[in-house]
Amino acid sequence: MDLVATGTVKHNGKWFNTGDQIKKLKKEDGERLIEQGVAKIDEVAQRMKEEEEAKKKAEEANRKKAEAEQNKDSEKK
Repeated sequence: MDLVATGTVKHNGKWFNTGDQIKKLKKEDGERLIEQGVAKIDEVAQRMKEEEEAKKKAEEANRKKAEAEQNKDSEKK
């Protein structure tokens, strides 16, 4: 989970100021910081992650489609 500090916060011994990115947090740590009001979800990082996942799914679907067509062509011969 990636967050952005909304205030000064110390997490795992490191200080973060307003606007600093807090990257690769465990879900429970991130939720705790959000509940405390000292961080919010990094929307840019979240959107990039979602786009990357969608791209991977599309590539996998295209790969499977190509394999199915190749198998279909092989069966015709």
